[in-house]
Amino acid sequence: MINPTSYQALLLHALQKGDVIRKTLISGPSVGCEELSQDGQLLAWRYDSEPDWETGEVLTELLQTDVELVICGGGHIALELATYARRLGYHTTIIDERKEYCNHERFPSESCLCAPFEEVLECKQTWIRPYFVIATRGHMFDQVCLQKILNLPHRYIGMIGSKTKVAATFSNLLSLGFTQAQLDQVHSPIGLPIKAVTAAEIAISILAQIIQTARLTPQAVQLDRNLLTHLAHSRQSYVLARVIEKTGSAPCEVGFQLVVFEDGTVEGTIGGGAVEAKALETAKQMQKECTIAEQVAVYNLSNAKASELGMICGGMVRVLFQRW
Repeated sequence: MINPTSYQALLLHALQKGDVIRKTLISGPSVGCEELSQDGQLLAWRYDSEPDWETGEVLTELLQTDVELVICGGGHIALELATYARRLGYHTTIIDERKEYCNHERFPSESCLCAPFEEVLECKQTWIRPYFVIATRGHMFDQVCLQKILNLPHRYIGMIGSKTKVAATFSNLLSLGFTQAQLDQVHSPIGLPIKAVTAAEIAISILAQIIQTARLTPQAVQLDRNLLTHLAHSRQSYVLARVIEKTGSAPCEVGFQLVVFEDGTVEGTIGGGAVEAKALETAKQMQKECTIAEQVAVYNLSNAKASELGMICGGMVRVLFQRW
């Protein structure tokens, strides 16, 4: 079995290139065994000898990371975008060579890269297939950004600009060898057609389109990029609790993860509340007692049984506990 750090590092690296398929046994004698694949190729596995996948229930997931927004240009649209993206919990990066438009006073919670667009977009970044919004101060800067971004891994490209300027940009890029299929990926006009006028309205229309794009594959699991990065570099053992099924209105999604490290620190979430508290108890106990087997726990939140957890929101949550 590949060691936990290498396994998570392989997953992180693969996600920078595209979606990953995770297959996990969630019942039977080999509960917790899993493997990762991409484009039909096996990437990594979590077992000493391959289990019989027919002996238990198998969960197959399409893995992505949570939304990461990269905004080219730090003007008034970017300011509104960053404000609303913050509320959505998105990781946001601002690129602009003008210090007065790209600083932590203006963007207190965002990553600010104050350098020429071309320079930033040519350098290796830690982004994982981000959502790009091109909102620069001029037509030529738009073209520079789009020319570089089309060759980068991405899940969305949107560009602000008049029909005339966008058409000119596309024409120039076609003459440089880009294909119409590549340009067809670009959302321009950008945003959902809600007749937005103000900067705030335009930002909302753009984020609505990004949400729509992110949710196009309803079964996709969006992993927490920060937690995954931590696991890919951690030298500690840990117990990982992750949601493998959810029904009703429980405040979580399939793929939510909570980790208890050997030093007792906790990172991640499976939705908070009483379910998370119970899961945390189990994970901490497993961390203390190595004889406790990997397992799946079911938390019933229906009105009939909710009193067990002090919740009546309805539904059910299944959580898989694994040792790493």
